[in-house]
Amino acid sequence: KKIGILGATGAVGLEGIEALLGHPWFEVGSLYASERSAGKTYGDACKLDIAHLPKEIIQREVREIVPGGDQQAVFSALPSAEAKKAEPQFARQVPVISTTSAFRYEDDVPVLITEINPEHAELLKVQQKARGWKGFIAPEPNCTTVGLAMSLKPIMDNFGVGRVVMCSYQAVSGAGHAAIELWGTQRKQEVPRPVSAEIIAEPPLLFDGNVIGYIADEEPKVKKEILKILGKYQKGAIVPASFPIDCFCVRVPVYEGHFEAVFVETVKSCSVEDVKAAYEQFNQVCKQKYGKLPSSPKKTVTIYDRTPQPRYDAEIDGGMSTIVGRIEEGAFGDKWLKYLVLSNNLKKGAAKGAVQVLEYLSTCGLL
Repeated sequence: KKIGILGATGAVGLEGIEALLGHPWFEVGSLYASERSAGKTYGDACKLDIAHLPKEIIQREVREIVPGGDQQAVFSALPSAEAKKAEPQFARQVPVISTTSAFRYEDDVPVLITEINPEHAELLKVQQKARGWKGFIAPEPNCTTVGLAMSLKPIMDNFGVGRVVMCSYQAVSGAGHAAIELWGTQRKQEVPRPVSAEIIAEPPLLFDGNVIGYIADEEPKVKKEILKILGKYQKGAIVPASFPIDCFCVRVPVYEGHFEAVFVETVKSCSVEDVKAAYEQFNQVCKQKYGKLPSSPKKTVTIYDRTPQPRYDAEIDGGMSTIVGRIEEGAFGDKWLKYLVLSNNLKKGAAKGAVQVLEYLSTCGLL
């Protein structure tokens, strides 16, 4: 099957192309981008490093973002405002797997992670019927939500979840290619030191040697999405999980990999060893159910005694394994635990995670 790419000239669009190269089930279909790129070759339209791509892709003509082209499904990496208009146009004819938030919160749209909530895919049939589409829209979660969901699911299934507190430390690449370029212009050889002894009311955006303590709209997205993803599919609808959750989401000078500190109150008491055993059991179930999907990792969750580190661990299993480390008992009682989790925002949290969803839907006859 051929997979078209909406927003092909952007960083996530390029990740989508890379995830499909050499894929045993899928191949790259038509490439779509903005009006200023349409009609150009991909090599002329894309300003990113694409020298490693096959010549046939580099020389392929980019199409305007209107239905047509050569594909049996579409991967959308469009900005949310553009996706709101374009994705339904394509979904009338073919399935659309999206990385954007445009439709995540609508009642008939599941937010899919292959290993977490595959039963939610049944909602796609409800969506097709209600909207009169031959295809559907199936968005991925916010990349920050992925690591939290992957690490919470085995805990929730085995011990229940009472409350969750999370703080994320997110890679610059999560803000897009423009942010990476800006960071590149700011980097210096010497150790970065404070730039001012005066109070600055509105500091300019500075990634190097800094922490950006607020990411617009990120925290509400995470809190809403995690409850939907971990909810139950009942009678043609998703009933969200009901545990309270709060979080901070900050940006740190790391290229790839979202790092999170998570505190969980469980319903049942559990030890650190109980939690590790739950993760191992989860791995076994995932291997049995999804291990034959080409994009599935050897281990869905990799457990460390040490802390995960983005520079060393973001690419484990091709960036598709969620790394959980420093699982410890909390200080608030025997029903509290804490851990650190690392998830690759450009792989599992974006294009390769979307391709894995496509693979699963294909095995279900939905593609």
